[in-house]
Amino acid sequence: MTGLHIVIVPSWWPSPEQPYRGIFFTDYARAFAAAGAKVGVVFPDLVSLRMMGSGTTIPLWPKITEEALDGIPVIRIRGLHTALRQPRFQMHRFRGWLRRGLTVYRTRYGTPDLLHAMCAIPAGWACTHFDNPLAEKVVVTELTGPFSLVMTRRAGVSYVRTGLARAAAVVAVSEQSRTEMKTAGIKREIQVCGICVSKALLAAEPVKKRSDRILRALFVGRLTEAKGVDELVKAAVRLAPEYELDWHFVGHGPMEPLIRQQFIAAGLHERLTLHGVCDRHAVVDLMSRSDFLVLPSHGETFGMAVVEALCMGLPVVATHGTACADFISKDNGKLVRKRDVESLTEGLRQLIRDRDSYNPEAIAEQARSRFSPEVLATWYEGLFRRIVGME
Repeated sequence: MTGLHIVIVPSWWPSPEQPYRGIFFTDYARAFAAAGAKVGVVFPDLVSLRMMGSGTTIPLWPKITEEALDGIPVIRIRGLHTALRQPRFQMHRFRGWLRRGLTVYRTRYGTPDLLHAMCAIPAGWACTHFDNPLAEKVVVTELTGPFSLVMTRRAGVSYVRTGLARAAAVVAVSEQSRTEMKTAGIKREIQVCGICVSKALLAAEPVKKRSDRILRALFVGRLTEAKGVDELVKAAVRLAPEYELDWHFVGHGPMEPLIRQQFIAAGLHERLTLHGVCDRHAVVDLMSRSDFLVLPSHGETFGMAVVEALCMGLPVVATHGTACADFISKDNGKLVRKRDVESLTEGLRQLIRDRDSYNPEAIAEQARSRFSPEVLATWYEGLFRRIVGME
């Protein structure tokens, strides 16, 4: 990517109130910079009123600050905001703050070759709808899952459509995501490139086969019905008489009390650990001490937890009809039917029975070669150079 100057405009970015929100976007910035590009970030940080009282300082009026991400400049425009449930307020304010941030960025670091907007709204629409030549050189990468979440009047469906229509290129993170976008009526060309894993994970050693008679099962994700948590708890209860399993859940969500109640009711409370939200290093550590990961989601657009587990050498149980299905084979896990406790229970049973046949080193090597930052940067380099005429 040498010679390219890219400014990433994320729809979300880690903040004092939400330190893990948009964390995958930071991996794009690091990957592009490591590949030789000049990279910057401009983030309009519209802080919701519900964050008041969080213990952090939130300016009443937008304030521009500069931060650094491993040497990458990050211009943040931060202040309190409410859209009053009107998408146009959100979009136009994001665009106004973006314009201010780009002015500061260009004064300090020069004009970039293109803008890389992370998600169609608000970043994609804002980048393609302001009076500047850069609006014609915008790549939008869509990571919203499921895509139907943004295709409603309340979310701002008209802004999604116009933002994607004006972009120089649109990228989905999986075939599943592209299918969802096409089904929703996005008629333009959509390319596909997955997400890369973090350097923290790549620096870790793949798991070793454990000899402990008590197996460790890991779930990473939002504790919601859509992630298949209800089916997973029921399957765990069914498997209890057959295997000694310790269940570890990473994440938070509305189903946390139900998980705890059902494990207690089944007399399995000593087999359950709810870790809450963990940083990446903690997740990697948990993966290194687990035997397998299970994500019985009803609809994954990508499935980062699955990819990270595979990169650590863990076999995975995931569901048909999601993006995760593209990553799973007989050599690294099992696929089960969505919303089906019987299928999930049997899939877990088969994976446990076959666990000695899995090769952690081979699983990790295959996944890391597919989802490394270098692979991501190489793919985007070709796209970026075509757009700016540097082929």
